[in-house]
Amino acid sequence: MAANETALVAHAEACITHDQHTLVLDAQWNARTTTTIGNPELRDVDIILDPLVTSLRDTIDSQVRGSKPGDALAELGGQLLVALFPQGVSAVTHATYADEAAEVERIIVEIKKPEWGAVVAGFGLARIVERMQEVILKYRQLLEAPAAAGLKFADVKATRAQGQSLLLQTLAMVLAKYPSDSEADKAGREALMGPILRQNEAIGQYLKSRRTVPDVNPDTGEEVQGPK
Repeated sequence: MAANETALVAHAEACITHDQHTLVLDAQWNARTTTTIGNPELRDVDIILDPLVTSLRDTIDSQVRGSKPGDALAELGGQLLVALFPQGVSAVTHATYADEAAEVERIIVEIKKPEWGAVVAGFGLARIVERMQEVILKYRQLLEAPAAAGLKFADVKATRAQGQSLLLQTLAMVLAKYPSDSEADKAGREALMGPILRQNEAIGQYLKSRRTVPDVNPDTGEEVQGPK
């Protein structure tokens, strides 16, 4: 085996070992942020947040439905509804704690954009949005608090980032080994990079549809069934 092939194999093994460690950390964190028994405070805040999110959606929807045909503000409200809840309100309220936090933060950023100001004022949404901002701050604080064993979300993010760095290093090594447009090099790149590119495409589809990206077993390439 050539030296560069040996280095690539060793690097791939290091990537798999790191990803296995990342899966363990993710599982520990997800168990913490999806098990209500272990998160009574977070559960209590979630009980407050879910109705707020639903109220925001229902208020906009009822205003749009109850307006006269051709009402310009109602048409703008309909556009806002799609921007805030492209997959419906249940996609937000039924998500894991971490995913719901990210979605609510996105909703707040979106609704505060200047182009929606008339709808916020005309539909009387300011009070709901203000309360959502207060609640999501507490929600995020509880979500990212260290676990009993000392695990912090920052540790999980750092481990994920390191995995991405290792992935980029892998791609660089493959390109260095098969750099040209010759058929042999193209075949070599496809054999080694094809699975990575297909996985990234799948991730892109999940993100586009605003669904949670599932973990993948680094040994088998199969999706890991985690808690909902």
